[in-house]
Amino acid sequence: MVTNPRKSRKAYLVDDLSATHATVGSDTMAVSPKNIVQPAKKQSNGTNGRNGDLRYRTLFDLVPVAVYSTDAQGVIQEFNRRAVELWGRTPDPKGEKFCGSFKMFHSDGTPMPHHECPVARVLKGEELTASDCEVVVAQADGTRKNVIVGPRVLKNDRGEIVGAINCFYDISDRKQSEEALEQSEQRLRTLADAVPQLIWTNEGGGKADYFNQRWYEYSGLSFEESVGRGWQAIVHPSDAPTSVARWKRALAAGKVFESEYRLRAKKGEYRWFIGRNVPVHDAAGRVTSWFGTATDVHDLKRAEQELRASEERFRLLVEGARDYAMFLLDPANVITFWNAGAERVFGWTQKEAIGQSGAIIFTPEDRKKGEVEREISSALTDGRALDRRFHVRKDRSRFWADGVLMRLDDEGGTLRGFAKVARDATDHRRIEDELAHARDEMEQRVVERTRELVAMKRELESTMGQRQQLERELLEVSEREKRRIGEDLHDMVCQELTATALFLKSTATRIAAENLAAAKTLEESAQTVNRNVGIARELARGLQAVELTASGLKNALRGLAASACDNSGIKCHVKVARGVHVPDDTVALHLYRIAQEAVTNAVKHSGAKNVLITLDRNKTHTCVSVQDDGKGFAVKKRGKGLGLHMMRYRANALGGELKIERRRTGGMDITCVIPTKR
Repeated sequence: MVTNPRKSRKAYLVDDLSATHATVGSDTMAVSPKNIVQPAKKQSNGTNGRNGDLRYRTLFDLVPVAVYSTDAQGVIQEFNRRAVELWGRTPDPKGEKFCGSFKMFHSDGTPMPHHECPVARVLKGEELTASDCEVVVAQADGTRKNVIVGPRVLKNDRGEIVGAINCFYDISDRKQSEEALEQSEQRLRTLADAVPQLIWTNEGGGKADYFNQRWYEYSGLSFEESVGRGWQAIVHPSDAPTSVARWKRALAAGKVFESEYRLRAKKGEYRWFIGRNVPVHDAAGRVTSWFGTATDVHDLKRAEQELRASEERFRLLVEGARDYAMFLLDPANVITFWNAGAERVFGWTQKEAIGQSGAIIFTPEDRKKGEVEREISSALTDGRALDRRFHVRKDRSRFWADGVLMRLDDEGGTLRGFAKVARDATDHRRIEDELAHARDEMEQRVVERTRELVAMKRELESTMGQRQQLERELLEVSEREKRRIGEDLHDMVCQELTATALFLKSTATRIAAENLAAAKTLEESAQTVNRNVGIARELARGLQAVELTASGLKNALRGLAASACDNSGIKCHVKVARGVHVPDDTVALHLYRIAQEAVTNAVKHSGAKNVLITLDRNKTHTCVSVQDDGKGFAVKKRGKGLGLHMMRYRANALGGELKIERRRTGGMDITCVIPTKR
């Protein structure tokens, strides 16, 4: 290795190669055939030739980039030491072409074909772009290097391409630094996008040129809408003049900018932020950029405002509550605060009270019994202690106080002291005593009145029992009377009417030969009598006693429906829920009579075409319902009818209720509801 070359020649060669590296495409060098490096020929030119060749080889090896030359076909002619280091091997001396092209790759890492290597393209007369000149070269051991190539063609006097010189500038370290810088910037951008603050950067002159994701989410602006003005684009008009003036002063002085302002969100509302811009200086102290952040303090500011308002309200409350004594004590029970109410209630001024023991308001007896210590102990244990006792004023007079002692802790739970609130409750105590006396008298009167009410209740229960007994007897009498009337109708009236009909028919037969008209009249009269016999029998059948048991109610209702269908021509149906049963025979009889009366009314008066009898129950009640689709009636007008009256009477006798309602679709709904257990 040749050392200590002349600096001027080396510098010239480096500058020339650097220029070659930076110039691509159509740049050429006009040379004659003898300009192409041919060491063997130069060595024959004597001493001057040998010295020039030596200097040339020395400079050729000392340049800081890899250089090699080729002929017009790309066969390598010469190469320097840097080229050998870059390739990791010495080229084949037997005419290897485009050294390293078989292990050359595009900048994206894809293999580069032999004919696409930069030297081959330049020798073909192509022009290269900057991206074409950045390639990857694989060394002999497989290590890859990022390089920038700068091929330049050599032409003779006739302009013919006779060869090329190619420079390889190793940028692997720079590439790694760029990748590291890009990763660092990516991490910084990721961090900037993750934080809740609005973040931006400014150029040295103050123009905003970057914003994090939070900025776009909050402002709703695009980069084009944000760039330049930055935070000033969404600052509140009322806050803009002051904030912008501060920013201009900080920009001119190169100092930190900080200001509070309101920024507009994308929905139009404004929130308070603390904005801060920090200058970034270079080694010479010049401001090269600014790093800005805006931290949302809207909730904090509102909390501070509420705290100030709360403190003001507290001050007004404490100082304005002159009827309440409020004072603070330290953990040693020494007074540290004494409000105007305490001055009025206890008589000591604030100056006199502060620094005194909290025991000064207790009576001598209570201090002797240890009430002061007991109250503090209760507050320490339970957090508060009620204070209802006699206290003393400065003038030694006594009064009944009603108050509370509360424990005060800091955020860590350490005792800070106590707060006491008390008021003069002497009048209240007197009123309480009077109320207690009046309460005792009232309780005595209540006891006496209760005795009277108990006696009245027993008498009323007896009366109700008698009434229920009387109602049952009346219903039994009614049933017996119906039975008697039915029997009389069947045994007497029906038989008499039947005999009359027979007599009329026989008489008509006897006189038919003598007086045909009279015989016809008697025959018609006999038919009329027979029809009345049928009516009387139906009446008798309805009044006859019903031998009904609890288990036979279902069949009785079905028989009632069948009879209504046969006698009137209407459609009468029965619907009985599964598992329905009534408690006893009396209940079954009354439910049957209620249904019978409701069906009879529907058949005779409503003009109904359909009647539905329903027997149902739940856990607490049993009910019988009769619904029809007739014209219905006004309950108030018919409310005093004997039939409805008897139905209500029977329902009441069973301890139930009779409901009469008009149906929405027309007709009436009569329902008797009785309790399962009477």
